[in-house]
Amino acid sequence: MNYGYPLSLAVVTALYTASGKLGLGLAFSSSSVTAIWAPTGIALAALVLGGYRLWPAIAIGALLTNVDTGIPAGTVLGITCGNTLEALAGAYLLCGVAGFRPDLQRLRDVLYLIVFGAAVSTTVSATIGVTSLLLGDAITSEHVASVWRTWWLGDMGGDLIVTPALLVAATHWPFRRAPGRIPEAALLAAAIAGATVFVFTRHTGVTYVIFPFLTWAALRFWQPGATIASLEIAAIAVTFTAHGKGPFAMNGPDDRLLLAQTFVAVAGMTSLVLAVLTSQRQQAARAERKIAETLQRGLLPRSVPNIPGWEIATFYEAAGTAEVAVGGDFFDFFPTEAGWILVLGDVTGKGVEAATMTALVRHGARVASQVEEGPSAILARLDQALREQPTLSPCSALCARLGVNEMVVSSAGHPHPLILRPDGAIHQLDGGGPLLGAWVHGDWPERTVPLGRDETVVFFTDGVTDLVGEHERFGDERLRDLLAAHSRLAPAQLLAELDSALREFQAGTRNDDTAAVALRPSPRRRPRI
Repeated sequence: MNYGYPLSLAVVTALYTASGKLGLGLAFSSSSVTAIWAPTGIALAALVLGGYRLWPAIAIGALLTNVDTGIPAGTVLGITCGNTLEALAGAYLLCGVAGFRPDLQRLRDVLYLIVFGAAVSTTVSATIGVTSLLLGDAITSEHVASVWRTWWLGDMGGDLIVTPALLVAATHWPFRRAPGRIPEAALLAAAIAGATVFVFTRHTGVTYVIFPFLTWAALRFWQPGATIASLEIAAIAVTFTAHGKGPFAMNGPDDRLLLAQTFVAVAGMTSLVLAVLTSQRQQAARAERKIAETLQRGLLPRSVPNIPGWEIATFYEAAGTAEVAVGGDFFDFFPTEAGWILVLGDVTGKGVEAATMTALVRHGARVASQVEEGPSAILARLDQALREQPTLSPCSALCARLGVNEMVVSSAGHPHPLILRPDGAIHQLDGGGPLLGAWVHGDWPERTVPLGRDETVVFFTDGVTDLVGEHERFGDERLRDLLAAHSRLAPAQLLAELDSALREFQAGTRNDDTAAVALRPSPRRRPRI
């Protein structure tokens, strides 16, 4: 036998009845009408999460809640029908009509809950319940309007305060997506309790004191934080207001509870909307970063090509935090009739836009190399392509054609390459032209660089020297010292030492991509005869 359904019915019935008895303890204008009605929120959340089949639990809970209130049996049945139909109508409007998602990840779902759940469906119970009270002589006709208003607003408060908390608790567990953590949550809960007690133990209107804490909850804990904070504030506010304390205590019993409930509901919905917008923005940023990383890694060569006469190693590390969008560092190798071409560059910008421009530059270099032999001419073609873009997209780049024990190099605003001699001496390849895509009629002179045996050329992007440590950047001097100390190592070992040094130096995570390429001439093998 499957006990899941009966157990669900029992749990919902118990929660509805217990909260209903507690709510009726706050009733003043009628023994069956209260300004705070949490069972409405429980009923709507139960049907949204568990389906329409849980309606008997709502009916039984409503019956048990009102059966001993001293009103006629017919009136109790009318109230029971109204409460049950209200929950069914709200669930149908949300799930059957609006396409509501209970995780409240979208702003429209919050608006649907406010309109269909809180404003529209609650008129069903208020209308049927007040009519039942009138027919049972529990109220007089001159009180119909005020009792209907109290009933409607009380049910609305339940849907706006209790329902979101239950929906989020069921759909967001275990609450790991938001940036806030348990120690901060405990501090926030204590701060909210202190601020709310402060506000509702004074008759002066200082309710605005609570809003910074609701904002804190929304920004750091998203939907779970906003809904739980609202529930905590509601419990304290209602308790103090019911005992005649706080800024709303100068009004009548029902009116002051209505004001307290309305304040908490409005504040809670404001916080929830802020939480939804914050989580949507953060999730969109993460998705964009993932797309950019995928695009950029797809643009990098899968492996280092085997170029005769050259020993080559590469190194690449993407920016390391979700808060910092991936940058546009890249490198590529491809063969031409005049020899192998190396392109290394850094596109301005972050995220998908940078990755898109990286694709343009990389593939543009391959196309240009089919009609241009020299690195300078290839950079000129890339410059023209970038300047034809609708937005300014400058890019630093370095292009080299690999020959026999030499290379022809042309630079466009890129960090100067370093030549490592076997004795540890370092020679910097100065010169070059402006950034690509930035100025008209730019010039990128070429330089032929002969290389002796055991001499290594290191190309790198500015992410290497700009890496931030505890108190300063990694810097050019530290890079030179590191390379000089390991100048006799093979390119792969040299870059491994660089990677290790960068990881040891960095404070936190990298805020920019880092890329490097090391090349060394290798003896050509003579073909066998």
